[in-house]
Amino acid sequence: MICVACGFEQNSDGNFCQNCGEPIKRIQVEEKDSCQKMSAVKENNLSEVIEKVSLNVTKDHKGGYQWMYEYSFWKNPAVLITTYKVLLIAGSFPAGLMFVLTLEAGIGPALKAFFTVIGITCGILMVLATFGYLLLGLLYGGKYYVLFKMDERGIHHIQLAKQFKKAQAMGFLTALIGLSGGNISAAGAGLMGATKQSLYTSFKKVKSVKINSKRHTIYLNESLTRNQIYADKEDFQFIKDYILKKCSKNVRVFGK
Repeated sequence: MICVACGFEQNSDGNFCQNCGEPIKRIQVEEKDSCQKMSAVKENNLSEVIEKVSLNVTKDHKGGYQWMYEYSFWKNPAVLITTYKVLLIAGSFPAGLMFVLTLEAGIGPALKAFFTVIGITCGILMVLATFGYLLLGLLYGGKYYVLFKMDERGIHHIQLAKQFKKAQAMGFLTALIGLSGGNISAAGAGLMGATKQSLYTSFKKVKSVKINSKRHTIYLNESLTRNQIYADKEDFQFIKDYILKKCSKNVRVFGK
């Protein structure tokens, strides 16, 4: 059963929602077509809850924004490039150790040992990473969908666990917003149950921003984490401007 108040799927037949505590108003949904049936709930009232600000970005009455992005493994290699950078940093540690150990033999042999180790280590890791990336891409059918929720405080990157078709994914998102009656946080709580992983970035904690307009990707770097924000070409300018406006004036910005 689905709670009409927040969209949360109940695990029992109790009288109150396990997520938001509201009295249960149930909608019985078959698993195979849950997205389509949920999309029909309060369809006539959605215009009162959300508005479009660009092709794929919607805004709720509290000023929050949300959009769905179709990530292509083959067209946007941002994840693979980030993995390569991490592996390069990881490979530099054993190479640096080898440099120190062979430094007594002279700077020349030490540098040779450094580049030999980093070349072999990173080469093997990158081959494995590329193979894993291609395998994962094939398992996912070459793409997956990411939901982004953004407000003046920060942005939430949420990867959906189920590989919906884009229309179904957008319908699922729209239905949850409608079911929330304008409460996007409650609707998001129900959606989180269907997600694989998520990452939240507070704009106040962002140290630097890297913009890659060609790949429609914005990298938000905190002290220990990096959030990758994707947007379609038609939405990219709006999202980029909003993020830069909300980040600290002292944040470093790379790219355009």
